[in-house]
Amino acid sequence: MNIRMQERFDPEAPIFGYFELTGEVTGEFLNREEFLVKNLSMGGINVLSNYPPLIGNVYPVLIHYGGEKHALTVNIVQSRILRFQSLPEGVFRPGVVYSSGCQILFENDFQKNLVQGIILNECGLADAAVTA
Repeated sequence: MNIRMQERFDPEAPIFGYFELTGEVTGEFLNREEFLVKNLSMGGINVLSNYPPLIGNVYPVLIHYGGEKHALTVNIVQSRILRFQSLPEGVFRPGVVYSSGCQILFENDFQKNLVQGIILNECGLADAAVTA
């Protein structure tokens, strides 16, 4: 049984800092290119993928969570080559794997609650977590 030593945040308050996932959360760009969520915060998400999104472009994405696909819109603020993948593994095909930093462009409270829920349920405790 997994017992939490302390709650990470009050859901009514904004969350500052970023949180690395302890579980696996995947997603996809609308062109069906899959990604793995590396870390996230209330302002952004870092994804690993074989797909190189263009910096400055806005992309609709789907996050696979809770047995469903949830739509978010992100602005790509950073993208770099992370490594070369020689064999297929998980969502990665052989080839270049990119690490992309994305600003989340929230459109409604459901999307904010989704990200808060992922942080609460899928991320380890982080010293950077500060609530207002």
